[in-house]
Amino acid sequence: MKHTTTISTPAVIHLFALAHAAIAVVSRMVNYVDDVPLTVLTVSLIVIIAIRHHLQAEMIAILALVGTFAGYLLGSYGATVVGLLVHNPTAASAVTTALFTELLGWSIYAFARYRGSAQELPTQWTPPLSQILAVASLILLFRISYTLIFNSEYYLQTGVYTEFQQLLGNKFALLVLLCGNVFFVSVRPRKTNHPEWRHLSTMLLIVLFSLVVSLLVYFDFPKGNSLSFALLPLLRLYAVILLSDIILFALCKLIAYLFISKAELRTERGKKHLAQFQYNKLKMQINPHFLFNSLNILDFLVQEQQTERASAFIRKLAECYRYMLKNEDEQLVTLSEEMEFAHKYTELLQERFTSGFSVHYDIPTEALNRHVIPCCLQLLIENATKHNVVSPERPLTVVIRVEGEQLLISNNLQPRLSTHASTGMGLKNIRRQYEDLSERTIHIDQTETHYTVQLPLL
Repeated sequence: MKHTTTISTPAVIHLFALAHAAIAVVSRMVNYVDDVPLTVLTVSLIVIIAIRHHLQAEMIAILALVGTFAGYLLGSYGATVVGLLVHNPTAASAVTTALFTELLGWSIYAFARYRGSAQELPTQWTPPLSQILAVASLILLFRISYTLIFNSEYYLQTGVYTEFQQLLGNKFALLVLLCGNVFFVSVRPRKTNHPEWRHLSTMLLIVLFSLVVSLLVYFDFPKGNSLSFALLPLLRLYAVILLSDIILFALCKLIAYLFISKAELRTERGKKHLAQFQYNKLKMQINPHFLFNSLNILDFLVQEQQTERASAFIRKLAECYRYMLKNEDEQLVTLSEEMEFAHKYTELLQERFTSGFSVHYDIPTEALNRHVIPCCLQLLIENATKHNVVSPERPLTVVIRVEGEQLLISNNLQPRLSTHASTGMGLKNIRRQYEDLSERTIHIDQTETHYTVQLPLL
C-alpha cells in the first residue's frame, strides 16, 4: 500500500522563510535589488495557506494585498533595525526577510484556522485555479506598478514622506478616509449572478473616493490654507492616498470578515447544538424506562381500583408530553412555564416514590418572567432521582431557588451503589444551548454532601 506524505502548513512556512532568505542572499551577491522574486514568493505562500483552508478568492486577494505591502514596509525598515544587531548587510537582509516570512505565514495560518475551523459552514469552498492565478497576477502587477512609481524620478528626491505627512496632518481627511472605508465594508451589496461586476464597482468606488480625499488634503480642507493648483503634486498625493485607501479598505474588510465568520460559526454551531438538544428531548419523550415505569404505576392504580388517582395520573402524564411537544422547537421558555412543567413531572415521580422524595421551590415573583432552556428543570430533577438513593430512610430533597442572576438546582448527595455510568449528555446539551444563545454557561458545584447546578436566568 502506498502512503502519501503531506507537508504540514507550519513546514511550508519554514520552507518559504528559508527560500526568502536564500533569494535575499543571492540578490545581494549579484547586486540584484529588484524584489519581484520575493513578492512572488510572498503571494505564493499566502495563496497556498489560503487554499489549504478553503478561503474564498476575495479573501485571498485581501490577504495577499495586505501581506505584500506589509512585507514592503517591514522589509524596508526592518532591515535597518536588524542591521543594528547584525552588522553584515547580506546577513541582515536574509534575517529580516526570513523573520517577516515567518511572522506573515503564522499570521495567515492563524487567520485561516480561525475562519477555516468551521468546516461545516456552507460558505467555504475552494475557488477555481483560474481565479487564484488571476488574483495572484493582479496583486503582483499592482505591487510592481507601485514599486516603479515610487522609484521613479517623480519621487526620487523626497520619496513619499511629504505626501504621507500631508495626509497625516489633515485630521478631517483622515476621518473621512476611515469612516468611508468602514461604511463601504459595512454596507453589504445585493447578491448578483455576476460578482465580478460587484468587485469592479468596488474598485471604481475606491478610485473615486481616493480622489475626493486627495482633493481634501491638497486644498487643506476645511482650513483652506492652500488654494493654488498644480497637476503633478496632486497626482503624487493621489498615488499615495490611493495606496493608503486600498490598504485601509483591505484591513477593514479583513476585520469585518472575522466578525462575520464568528457570527456565522456561532449560528451554525447553535443550529447543530439545538438539533442535538431536540434529538435528546425526543429520546426523553419516548424514553422506554420512563414510559415503562409510568405504565407500571398506572397498572398498579387500576388494579387497586384507585380510579381517581389513575385518571389524575393519566392527565399529568399527557400534560407532560404535551409540554415537551409544544416546546420542541423553542429555544427559551419562561421560568413560570418551566416550573409548571416541573411540578407536573414531580407529581408523576411522587407516584413512583411514595415517600422519601420532595422538591422545594424558593422563586421570587419577579424572576418568573425570566427565561431558561426548555425541560432543563425536568432533566436535572430526573438526574437527581437516577443517581441517588430515594427511600423513606434516606429521603432525597431537591431545592430550586434563585440567587442573583442564577437559578440553582441542588440536591443532597447519596449515590446509588450500583448504577450505570453517566454520559453527561444532558448537562452538555444544556451547557451548549446557553453558550450558543447568550455566551453564558452553567456551573456545577459538588461537595461531599450536595450537588448543585447553576443555570443563568436570561
